[in-house]
Amino acid sequence: MRVYRGLTEIPNFAPHTSHLALKQRAVTIGVFDGVHMGHRALIGRLISEARNRSLTATVITFANHPQSVLNPPSPPLLTTVEERLELLAELGVDETVVLPFTIELSRLTAEQFCREILVGKLACKLLVVGDDFALGYRREGTVAKLKELGAQLGFEVIVVSPVTSEGIRVSSSEIRQLLLQGDVERANELLGKPYRIVGDVVKGAGRGRKLGFPTINLKVEPEKLLPRFGVYAGKVSVAQSDKTNFALPTSHPAQHSFDAAAYIGQRPTFGETEPAVEAYLLDFNGVVPEGAKVTLELVAFIRPDQKFDSADALIEQMNRDVQAVREKLKART
Repeated sequence: MRVYRGLTEIPNFAPHTSHLALKQRAVTIGVFDGVHMGHRALIGRLISEARNRSLTATVITFANHPQSVLNPPSPPLLTTVEERLELLAELGVDETVVLPFTIELSRLTAEQFCREILVGKLACKLLVVGDDFALGYRREGTVAKLKELGAQLGFEVIVVSPVTSEGIRVSSSEIRQLLLQGDVERANELLGKPYRIVGDVVKGAGRGRKLGFPTINLKVEPEKLLPRFGVYAGKVSVAQSDKTNFALPTSHPAQHSFDAAAYIGQRPTFGETEPAVEAYLLDFNGVVPEGAKVTLELVAFIRPDQKFDSADALIEQMNRDVQAVREKLKART
């Protein structure tokens, strides 16, 4: 998938070029935070229509959440921009344009956005949107308005129905609430895959090793949503690099994946307050070096975070946690 960080990076854009000389595109627009089941239905339709019409399937997403400009603060993100790009690539999108959402962009009218950006810069022939989509200043560009503009400017508008689950519309806000409640299994159903936390391995205090449970500590982007604090059953994938030292063989040379007991919380037993993300890799005898890129997928919630009176009490609970994690993961194989 090609990625353009702004409209000026698109190589075939020339302000005075005839639209016929431009690569013609099928476009969808949104934050696509989480790339959940509703997004997947929309993007799937975009790709299929693009293939049928010999168009380039193009996603416009935003480098920052629009709420950070229109009504700050913005919500914590289910996916950082880089995570979002990875998920969009997995779906088969041809190209993604990452646009910074600015006050200037928010003040464009629907006609200006369509004329200057969709048609003038992207040669859009098809716009695929959800039924509640709107763009332009004060969301004036409703679906009905966009169809009028499309008829004037030469692009068609296709509206995709929302995806519901158990009578609830799948949305990023609904998934955020589920994660904050610790209902990661339900959140994963709406996402269409396990919730991911991606980070670089950093040096920790070494307490886990002293307790008999050596963990890897992850540095996570500050805008990333951390779910309810507690212990989770999960899977950890470590991207392979020249400096990565593993003791266990793998059938996937580019990446190593392990069952894991994950902890997300403030480590109240040790009087800390900063949120931490740690993972204990089950049956792992290697070393994951500092700087390695790790993806943690959360599978199930085990228990909430709590403070223990002693290290021995914590060790006893960690043994129970690991057993619970093994049972949860085994039940899903």
